[in-house]
Amino acid sequence: MENKISGCCHCELIGFEISNNPKFTVNCHCDDCKRRNGSAFSTYAAVNESDLVFTKGENHLKKYKVENSGEKYFCKECGSHIYNKNYRIPGLSLVFYGALSQRSNFTPAFNVYCSSKLNWVDDINKIKSFQESLQK
Repeated sequence: MENKISGCCHCELIGFEISNNPKFTVNCHCDDCKRRNGSAFSTYAAVNESDLVFTKGENHLKKYKVENSGEKYFCKECGSHIYNKNYRIPGLSLVFYGALSQRSNFTPAFNVYCSSKLNWVDDINKIKSFQESLQK
């Protein structure tokens, strides 16, 4: 593929390429994602396992088994989340949106676990916003 999708962890020890566009991109609002990622929800690009290829630093990946539901992979040096495997959707890797270099190319198609969605998420555009960091 001419336009491979690339990505890396924050410290750039781990690098990867995805050889095809994601099957879908999704926002997950489950409490597990919020707790593990420290965010209001998580966004993932679902790709075929065979399309995710590590170009460097695969030995820096650390695996965390999540009960019987899946596995989380992150950089053992900087802690950046790279991808998940969810046993309910075999054959796919759920790549963390923040690890992708071309994030703006993929808009989430749907939300899951909306029963756990925080009540302010739907109104996020109504919250006071700044183009850069808050200044004193």
